[in-house]
Amino acid sequence: MTLADVRAALDAELAATPEFYDFKVLRTERDGALWRVTLEPGYVYAEGQRPGQASAQALLDDSLDGASAWWGAPAKGGASVLAVLPEDDQLVLQNASAPPPGPDHLIRLYPTRFLKSVADAWWDTPWAERAAACLPDLSRPQPVDDGPALSGAPFRWLRPAQRAALSLVRHSSAFLWGPPGTGKTTTLGVLLAEYLDARPEARVLLLSTTNQAVDLATIAVDKALQKGRRERWRGGVQRLGTRFDAASYAGREHLIPSDDQGLIDRLARAEAARPSPRDAVALKAWADRVAALRDALRAASLQVLRRCRLASMTTTRAAFTLKTLRELAPDGGPPFDLLVFDEASQVSLAHALALMPLGRARLFAGDPQQLSPVVRSTDRLARRWLGRSAFAEQPRGGPSVALLDEQSRMAGPICELVSDLFYDGALRVADDARASAGWQAARARALDGIGAATHVHVHRLATDGAWSAAERGPVRRESAEAIAAAVAAALAGGEDGQAPWQPHELIVLTPFRAQRARIRQRLRALGVSDDVRVSTVHRAQGSEAPVVLFDPVDGAQPFLQTEDARRLVNVALSRAQAKVVVYLSPADAANPLLAPLLQRLRLAGDARAAVPLLELARQPNFPANALGRRVSTGRHVGEVSRLAPDGRQFWLVNERTGAEQLFDVGFWRARAGR
Repeated sequence: MTLADVRAALDAELAATPEFYDFKVLRTERDGALWRVTLEPGYVYAEGQRPGQASAQALLDDSLDGASAWWGAPAKGGASVLAVLPEDDQLVLQNASAPPPGPDHLIRLYPTRFLKSVADAWWDTPWAERAAACLPDLSRPQPVDDGPALSGAPFRWLRPAQRAALSLVRHSSAFLWGPPGTGKTTTLGVLLAEYLDARPEARVLLLSTTNQAVDLATIAVDKALQKGRRERWRGGVQRLGTRFDAASYAGREHLIPSDDQGLIDRLARAEAARPSPRDAVALKAWADRVAALRDALRAASLQVLRRCRLASMTTTRAAFTLKTLRELAPDGGPPFDLLVFDEASQVSLAHALALMPLGRARLFAGDPQQLSPVVRSTDRLARRWLGRSAFAEQPRGGPSVALLDEQSRMAGPICELVSDLFYDGALRVADDARASAGWQAARARALDGIGAATHVHVHRLATDGAWSAAERGPVRRESAEAIAAAVAAALAGGEDGQAPWQPHELIVLTPFRAQRARIRQRLRALGVSDDVRVSTVHRAQGSEAPVVLFDPVDGAQPFLQTEDARRLVNVALSRAQAKVVVYLSPADAANPLLAPLLQRLRLAGDARAAVPLLELARQPNFPANALGRRVSTGRHVGEVSRLAPDGRQFWLVNERTGAEQLFDVGFWRARAGR
């Protein structure tokens, strides 16, 4: 690699990421000290792009909270975005210097450009050279023998693969591959708790992609220290940053750097009392109260960073504060003994490399078969350095890679589906879960006519989805109404005397924000509680629920035929514990990522004996004699689905993966002749 390549990639991505977006105003109204600005649906300009392009069309969501707003007419003014109401196409603005524009005028929003801090690191040539030197270590890690091996002795319940993962700290770069439900975060917590105990002088920097993920990982370490009777080290674990979920730290206030432990409790109570964005006055008062409490916490962070043994923060914050982190080692060496990236499959390779010199050894925990880093640019170098994670450079195997292969989230049939489609059959239900009557019972409940024993169900639709300019994305009325009806019926209960499902037990997932908004509208029309989660798949990674209802909306969309979409489908299916319901139309069924699901379900009940393919190849009418038959060759079993017009090739639908496999007729005739 060259520094020029990485810098060019960052420049290309920054150029493809608009610095601002212009929305056309539909109406403006004052709400106390705030302003409500309703935007015209579908009318969005992105810097350097034509109106209507997808990157701008899909923008309006709560990621714009905190963005700066500006307008030039009828009078110049500015404000900050307090809240976004995507379903209403509405912004709530605070601290406006002048009245916002009225109908047919434009309002400009400037989102935070997080990538700029990563680019700054790569333009610091001495640091960038150290970062680039870390790249070969990802694929060829070196042994690190700097302390006793981690045994995990206090944790007798660790599964074999989890226990084996404790040895990852003995490598300069290592990868903890945790498919869904395998206890990756728990394993990481145990590993770090044992590391802190076995190496009393060592320091750790724990990073993750979102504040929620940082909270989960930090608390997992504290739990492991507590359960492993390592109480003396708990005070050295500190969660830095002010965007944590205060309620999660109830009883664990020592993890937050503050001398006023009552402050955490006050912040938790304040955050839990967040009013609806539709009550602008209350929202403004709430935001001011929370901001004041967080400001009181911010001042303590730097000194804590210098003295704690394990510091945790987001990867974004680490890039923003890279200079401060580097200064923790006056001699210029790595300030941390171990640098940990959680959810590492979502951290770009350029971002990870820019931070890697902070640690003498690095551990990447995540799942490369789930969501990858988001990249806007189509530039080849941007895709290479920003569209891939460190997992793309990992060794194919060996002691520096640990795969967790037992999961306890998904019912058996869901696990088998996910395992066969995305993990080459390596994932299985954990023995302790399979032996638990309570675990099995929790995954055997009926749902809106779907029996308790059915865990994977396809709801057939007559209509395909389509792009809606007014709603700025793909939508489908039939699936939105079917999902809303199913959710309402589940919450009502009464099926075979079964208790109603609770709102928190259901999650509705879709790839597209426009369909998410439509589904929410239909649920509200039926009086369904807002506590039922309706989410885009990207925001669902890390969550789980007994029931997942997945609506791909429009299988003909080019995006839904990409490798990124394959990972997205994996995330959607693997959130489910008891049931996954997929809503598919004819166009969806033709999608190369969704068709295998249908084929696999169709062939799952095939009781026909499998005829050896070699036996059929010895017959003169081969391959016509194989069409429609269940055949086997080696570990491949499936149905011969079609023949090439010239008779030289045929296709077999693998009953394990649902995918079509191409076979050469000449090869099999020659083999039969031998």
